Amino acid sequence: MYHWVSLCSVLEMIALKPRLNPSRLKSSMKILSRSFLLSFLMAIPLQLAHAQSPNHQLWYELMLNYSFAGSFNLENAFVYSTLLESPRWYAFDYTPTLDYSIDNHFDLIAGNTFSYTSQVSSYNTFEIRPFLGVRFNVTPNQRILTKILLRLEQRNFLNLDTHDWETVVRPRARAEAVIPINKKSYFEDKLWYGLIDAEWLFTVDDVEERFANRFRARIGIGYRLSYTTRFEFIYMAQHSKSGIDQDFESSDNIFRFRFKQYIRNKKKPSTTTSGGVN
Repeated sequence: MYHWVSLCSVLEMIALKPRLNPSRLKSSMKILSRSFLLSFLMAIPLQLAHAQSPNHQLWYELMLNYSFAGSFNLENAFVYSTLLESPRWYAFDYTPTLDYSIDNHFDLIAGNTFSYTSQVSSYNTFEIRPFLGVRFNVTPNQRILTKILLRLEQRNFLNLDTHDWETVVRPRARAEAVIPINKKSYFEDKLWYGLIDAEWLFTVDDVEERFANRFRARIGIGYRLSYTTRFEFIYMAQHSKSGIDQDFESSDNIFRFRFKQYIRNKKKPSTTTSGGVN
């Protein structure tokens, strides 16, 4: 209950931001951060308790970023993913995402995912998934960067065999942290850094899709060679269920290999990590 009270109080303060003292806003953001992160950490064991024996997936990701006009970043993400067990499937995703930085604490996000999935044992699907979101940069300019990402996405499925469409709206909430290992700041070159986050994806509508509700926990390591070039390896545990009140029916161990390229160098390092909403 404390977490929800804190959240409501902070959101009310954010709505009154122009009249707030900056120090009070900063304190409110810290309360929000701690409440969310503590709630996430406490929920992880409960979420994993009923998971089944896992499947295994490989994801290969290329992310091309272009920063412009001081406050904008356009990311083009290309992802190939596949299931290693039978029955096999593979998917190709393309996601353009535009980030707009309001200030050090708030970013607005808009994007669209185009996804084609080939199912060996059933029908193939094509999905169009537009989304809007906001990112709260809780600790900008600090050694450890903590962020909260809230998104609302509309999932539009096309069954390529029957040509029928299905639409569902799905909220997503993620708490994440980026931790420098061999440097004092994420914005230094030749840097090793750690990644950790937890995310809930859930639907409130009745849909025929299996596993529409998911919980994801990720841990990974990255290497920033320079501002323009970064490599990441991420292990993600994904647990899925059909209904929001049901037990988990499926679990996946996912190994993600990611390459990030920033096409245009900046004169000054950014205070956000830009990109990586997937």
